[in-house]
Amino acid sequence: MTGPRLDGTRTPRIDRRARLITAASQLFSERAYDEVTTTEIAGRAGVAYGLIAHHFTNKRGLYLATIRAAGEALQTLQETPPDGETPAERLRNAISRHIAYMDRHAAGFLTLIRGGNGSDPEVRAIIEELRWQGALRILNALGVDQPVHPVLRASMRGWVGYLDELIVDHIHHHDIPREDLVRLTISALTATLRTAWSITPDIGIAPATVDLLGA
Repeated sequence: MTGPRLDGTRTPRIDRRARLITAASQLFSERAYDEVTTTEIAGRAGVAYGLIAHHFTNKRGLYLATIRAAGEALQTLQETPPDGETPAERLRNAISRHIAYMDRHAAGFLTLIRGGNGSDPEVRAIIEELRWQGALRILNALGVDQPVHPVLRASMRGWVGYLDELIVDHIHHHDIPREDLVRLTISALTATLRTAWSITPDIGIAPATVDLLGA
């Protein structure tokens, strides 16, 4: 709530729901779901314990909210067109921006990754959809028609997993320059696409198009 000050202005409203999501995201990225308690979430957020039930019903509801919040923020980033005059420049800039964003929002990203490895089917569905939409944006930019060929679909899912693990390693160690991470990521992508084409040439991407990505 807001209240008047002596000078007539009003104090800014505290978004307690957002505080709970931020605190929960941090704790879920540090430890497994079952090891985190609602009491410590409320304590870290600095709000009353009963607000968890008020806003989210229970811990699972709050956990799902942290997953959705992180996913929505990532989707907004992915939908913003990257700068660059060539396909290679746009891809490099998009991946560099993606890695930088994940680094700045490490807690939310690690919550997504931890959630993706969990057994909760609703959480897993959110993560899988988010990952596939990211891969699909790259394929759409390359002119790939839908439905995506099974070999290409499987290849891109594997590449997205590679990118996620590369970022996890970066968050934990920070001992590889971002430029090198981008090079690793693009090299893995082009190698993946070339291999997929060698297995099934009708995947919808010509080798010449793949070559443009590494130019």
